[in-house]
Amino acid sequence: MSDTQISFLDFDEPASPPSAAPAPKRRVSSKGIAPGDVVEVDRKGRRFHALVISLDQRDSGRFELELRPLDSRISYRTATVRDVIGLWRKAELPPRGGD
Repeated sequence: MSDTQISFLDFDEPASPPSAAPAPKRRVSSKGIAPGDVVEVDRKGRRFHALVISLDQRDSGRFELELRPLDSRISYRTATVRDVIGLWRKAELPPRGGD
C-alpha cells in the first residue's frame, strides 16, 4: 500500500454554507386567508382549528376573522390575523370535462 496522501489544495473551495440562523417564521397575511379556509388559531394560549366564515377590516386597519370552530367545545368566534398560526386553503377543483 502506498502512503501517499491526496492534496486537496488544488481543488476549488466549496461555497460556504448559508448562515446557521433559522429563517424567521413567515407570517400569515390577510391576503392569504379567504372564507372557506381552515385555520389553526392560538387564542390566549388555546390552540384550535376553525373554518373561516368571513374576513373584515377594522377601522384600525387590522383584519378580524369570523370563525366557526371545528371543535364544539371552543367558544371563540373571532380572531385576528396575528392569532393565525396555520392555514389550509380551500382547494380549487378544475372544471369537470363532460364527455
